[in-house]
Amino acid sequence: MSDLFPFYLLVFFCMGIMFKHALKKDKSLINYLFAIFCASLCMVGMQKLSASSIGIYQYFIGFATCATCNVVWLIARTLFRESNPISRRHVALAAAIAGLIVFNQTWHLLIAIDIQHLLASDSMLRIKEGMNEITTLLSSSILALSFWEAVRNYSQKNKSERLQSIIFASAFCLAVFNSSILPKFLFTPTEIDQYFPWLMTFSALLIVAAVQLVIYLQNKDRSLASFCTDTQNQLNADQEHTIDLSASKNECVDMKVVSGINALINNQQIYLTPNLKIADFAQALKTPEYKISRAIRIHYKASNFNLFVNQFRVKHASNILLDQDAQHWSILVVALESGFSSLVTFNRVFKSITGAMPSEFRKQNDLQSHNKLPQCGLG
Repeated sequence: MSDLFPFYLLVFFCMGIMFKHALKKDKSLINYLFAIFCASLCMVGMQKLSASSIGIYQYFIGFATCATCNVVWLIARTLFRESNPISRRHVALAAAIAGLIVFNQTWHLLIAIDIQHLLASDSMLRIKEGMNEITTLLSSSILALSFWEAVRNYSQKNKSERLQSIIFASAFCLAVFNSSILPKFLFTPTEIDQYFPWLMTFSALLIVAAVQLVIYLQNKDRSLASFCTDTQNQLNADQEHTIDLSASKNECVDMKVVSGINALINNQQIYLTPNLKIADFAQALKTPEYKISRAIRIHYKASNFNLFVNQFRVKHASNILLDQDAQHWSILVVALESGFSSLVTFNRVFKSITGAMPSEFRKQNDLQSHNKLPQCGLG
């Protein structure tokens, strides 16, 4: 039992992290990748735990262990690249490595069911040897690329980003060193077999913990950035309102400006642009900002620019929430499609205008649509 305890630890710890990300609302790409990686590590532990009891069937479990080092590389790209972290060629390379792992498990399965006379031919042995060489080469390369993703452009990163790079790169190097290099210096071959479960589990959990910590730090940074943006927008709105109050109340609104605003709103739907500012209106219409502000306050009866824009965004979001074809869209997707830069801001603004949270608004209207269905009966 003591030899199996590390694998139990690996399975339960990774299973907890997997469910945490798989069941998370408004999941992003990193949540999907991390859940897949943790699930693959669970299968590694399950294969080790079940080997003595289910025999050759363990290799069927081994098919699900194909998302380890290759998915770590995709995770590293997603964490440390801001735009287009994963393309088709990256997925193709990761899939190729997964295929090689599946091939290796299939080979062991065929040996276990005693058809070695088919596998002992020269051609099959050469294929197996070639596959081993390719797997070793690609696995080593993908591990090096995972480390490179964390440290690339290190000098251009801010303090928080450097900390995240150090955490990931340090944990990654320590895990590789601990599982492949250090045992050969400290233990005999017999002792390596004895301590292998602990070495493998420690290395795997170290990478899992590092990735989880980096995800937490990045979410914290995004929340802080969103808060700062909201604060700055509010300050800008207050400043615009102060300028409007100090302007002459008797001055007429320039109707050319009103027509330009209408065109930007109705034809170009400029309100769907994230982080939109009154300066963007002024630049588009080639007119001073104070004229835009005066038109919004006097003609459109909006107290400030943010409220004016958010009214159109909320209307756009409401139409999406009512659209039956968009019922599978998450609230985050609706927020981003409506021009909001964060889910927190969208929820706050939507409730302040409509009196209900977006999720409540969708449920209420779904219920009303259901109640309006014609009633059918006998007689």
